[in-house]
Amino acid sequence: MDEMAWLRLLDGIAARILGLGDFSAGLMTLRSLTPATPRGGAWLPVQRHWPAVGAEDELGRQLAALGEMLGEGWRQNPNYRAKPPSAGFLDNYGYLECAGPEAPYRSPDLRLGLLLLGPNTLYPTHHHPAEEIYLPLGLGRWWKDGEGWRQRGSGDVIHHPPMCGHATESGEAPLAAIYLWRGEIAKAAEID
Repeated sequence: MDEMAWLRLLDGIAARILGLGDFSAGLMTLRSLTPATPRGGAWLPVQRHWPAVGAEDELGRQLAALGEMLGEGWRQNPNYRAKPPSAGFLDNYGYLECAGPEAPYRSPDLRLGLLLLGPNTLYPTHHHPAEEIYLPLGLGRWWKDGEGWRQRGSGDVIHHPPMCGHATESGEAPLAAIYLWRGEIAKAAEID
C-alpha cells in the first residue's frame, strides 16, 4: 500500500470539504490508521471504466495511485443485488470502499470510497441513516429531495443529511464519485 498516496488523497479530500468540520475531523483520524490486508472481492463489470473515468480530476488520480487496493474489494449493495432496480443496473454499478469497518483502512466511524456508474445509468432514489458527502470526479446529474435534478461535476461537494432521498445519473460517459459516510454507517442504503 502506498502510504504517501493515501495521505495525499486524504489531504485532497480535506481541502475540498473544508468547512464541514465533522467530516474533516474524521479524515484526520484516517491519517493515523495502518491498512489491514485488503479483502478480496469479485471483479465487477463496471470496473472496466476505472481508472480512466476519474483521470481528469486530481482526486481521481490520487485514488488510482493507490493501485493494489483498487484491485480488491469492489462491492455492490446487498439490497440491490437481491432486487436490482433495473435491467443492467448491476453491470453498471459498484463501489470500492477504502476506509470503513471492513475496508483496508479500518474505521468504525467513517466510510470513504468510490462510487462508479457506467454510462447512461440511473442510480434511483435511495436513502440511508448515514450522513453523506459526494465529491464527483466528472459530470453527472444529481437529485436531492426538495431540490430536484442538478448537473454537478468535479470540484462540487454534494451533501445528503441522514435519510434524505437522493439519486444520481450518469450521462454518455461513466461517472465516478468519492463518497464519505459518517454517523450510522452500518446500515446499507435502500431504494425508495
